[in-house]
Amino acid sequence: MKQDRAMTAIGILTVLMGLLMLSVGKFIMGGIVMLLAFGIFWTRGGGKFNDRSIYEKVVKTDLGIDELYEKIKDIDTPFGKPWIAGHKGYEGDSIVFGPGKFKDCVVISRVKNSLSIKHLTLIENIIRGEEDEYRFSDLVNTAEAEVTPERYAIFAGFKLAAVMLVKHLMEIVEKLSADRNAEAPDSLDFFTFYYHNSSDGYLRNSDGEEVLKVEHSYSPFRSAVLDSDGSEMASVMPHAFDGKGIVLDMAGYEMFANGEHYGEIKRFKDGKQEGFICSTEEGEFRVNIFPSCMRAKVSCNYTVEHDGELKAVIGGSPSLQFDNEGWCRNDLILSYDDDYLVLYAILEIFILTLNSRFLK
Repeated sequence: MKQDRAMTAIGILTVLMGLLMLSVGKFIMGGIVMLLAFGIFWTRGGGKFNDRSIYEKVVKTDLGIDELYEKIKDIDTPFGKPWIAGHKGYEGDSIVFGPGKFKDCVVISRVKNSLSIKHLTLIENIIRGEEDEYRFSDLVNTAEAEVTPERYAIFAGFKLAAVMLVKHLMEIVEKLSADRNAEAPDSLDFFTFYYHNSSDGYLRNSDGEEVLKVEHSYSPFRSAVLDSDGSEMASVMPHAFDGKGIVLDMAGYEMFANGEHYGEIKRFKDGKQEGFICSTEEGEFRVNIFPSCMRAKVSCNYTVEHDGELKAVIGGSPSLQFDNEGWCRNDLILSYDDDYLVLYAILEIFILTLNSRFLK
């Protein structure tokens, strides 16, 4: 939150500097500075802090750390159950989830009249006793580890899992703050992990096993998921193209399952939310875009919801260069319900196909 305020202050100062330059006739330099200010505020994002931040959420509440811990101490997560520690940036005790093997922690701390729920990787700032030192053993040293598309995808997957945990813990804290008798869930955000890199034709699981075959091409347009025998399971096709073969996005897209019509996909923008609405025989799936997770270099991120319930998270990186693979794009899926895995896969491939003309 301090970084957000600093970014806001820098943006305001940049605007004032630009206006000052314009007022004394330095139009070119003033214009450049105003463009810089626009870039600062674009990066910062708009709306309330909780809407634009994925790494930290703030809940105004008088709920104490000790009281909150008693209510959530048995919640199991991909980063383990919570424990009590100190943090160099906050006074008093903090509740800590983690660290995960890539040093991801989610920390809940008191900040004046609010609770801060924050994702961090600087484990040096966590103050712990010898009895908790075992939690920090066997962590991956990312500076020394060989980076492959597979390892990178798993690394990015845990970063996405951490920011989703921040969001869901915020919702739980809000619920407990509003009703002290409310109950916390036994577990939260456990997922099955899948990844696909654009140099390979398969969606794979966390063990590297081939799960589904995928095909994608922007020109000619091809976005499909196939089984191990090469039979098409799902595909998406635009309804219209212009004279140059460019997809006419507003016309929408048709989804097929086993060669037959299955549903329609249309873009939507509703206030601060945007993404796709996928209308199928099994109901409506909302595919909502959310901010870039720069700690994992994944900038094309979507949640998949059905009847208001989170079903999956899709994350995608721009092309990255690997020693043995060259340039490729890495996409990943955190699946909270594998009953719809083929749908998540075709949505991932569909979005990858659309973005392939921009992400070379």
